[in-house]
Amino acid sequence: MAKAKFSVVFPIIFLIMFALAEDCMGCQAMLGDCRRCGIKCSSYGRHAEAHCDYRYDGGACICDFPCNPPPNL
Repeated sequence: MAKAKFSVVFPIIFLIMFALAEDCMGCQAMLGDCRRCGIKCSSYGRHAEAHCDYRYDGGACICDFPCNPPPNL
């Protein structure tokens, strides 16, 4: 009987986790080289964060931002 309860509860927990995680996911843009990365990324709104990924030659500007920006930006 305990195994039957576990087999029902476990998938429900994962469904709830994935439903909540989808809302928290953001978007990402690659904006070329790292020169003036913060300025390039600012066009995506005030909640955007600029990062430089040095795995590429000369570095690549990566901008993380909310997919659905809040109103009044």
